[in-house]
Amino acid sequence: MSRRPKRSHLIAIISDIHFDLHCPNLWAAFRAWHTQWKPKHTVVLGDFVDLGMLSRYIQGASEPMKAIPQIQMFVREANALAQEAGMLTVVEGNHDERWARLFEGKGAALVGALGLTLEAQCRAQGLDEGVKWFTESARNPVLRLGGVDARHGHNQSGRFGSGMHVAATALRKRRGGSIVFGHTHRGQLYCHTSGGVTDFAVANPCMTIDHNYQPDPDWQKGFTIMECWDSPKGVKVTPHLIISNDGAFAWGGEVFDGKAILAEKQKKRIRDRKRRAR
Repeated sequence: MSRRPKRSHLIAIISDIHFDLHCPNLWAAFRAWHTQWKPKHTVVLGDFVDLGMLSRYIQGASEPMKAIPQIQMFVREANALAQEAGMLTVVEGNHDERWARLFEGKGAALVGALGLTLEAQCRAQGLDEGVKWFTESARNPVLRLGGVDARHGHNQSGRFGSGMHVAATALRKRRGGSIVFGHTHRGQLYCHTSGGVTDFAVANPCMTIDHNYQPDPDWQKGFTIMECWDSPKGVKVTPHLIISNDGAFAWGGEVFDGKAILAEKQKKRIRDRKRRAR
């Protein structure tokens, strides 16, 4: 009598989207994948909004100057993901923390806004109450995903974009255990085996367009899928690093092409307008 094969479940990890400076093609492809595969857990691993207007950097003429529309866009997209995934968790990154520095610092008291967190603003804009919110701290530095640690990474990686082998560096700094992190906009997977145990580090790629402050950056676009299953020794994980070229990637024998998806949506809108005009 043959045993039934073990079934895995999926955890999707996305980071560095920087709404509304996200890559439309990749986001459309990811949304199509997410709608179809419906992960058990989806994690937004930081920098989900850009908030460049709240930074010390000079903004380009074409860059957005208001924060609330970025937050509203994130809320709409997060709520859609929450409807499809078994659970959605949001982790704050360094761009997201720009809100706290403005509204929770010394200057905030002058306008009576002390304590107005980014989470509170997202909830006020309609973020689903079922969405979990995680802020890295000294007491809780990582989000635990089975046997894997997840963090945005801005509190550990040093200067932005430093180092060529960021995943290898992250794993060498640890005393065992696997990790997934964002922040660097690099897509890397590095493994190390000791005592018969293999740990891995995933540098999660980004989902943003190129920014004015970083011309021709060595950034990779994509996300991470972790396939997890239960074993007598705990949760086991197989990491899949998804790298997108021009907003397209393959998974499970199917190509998810964001440019084609958006083109088809545009054709449908035109057909609908013509139909209504008759």
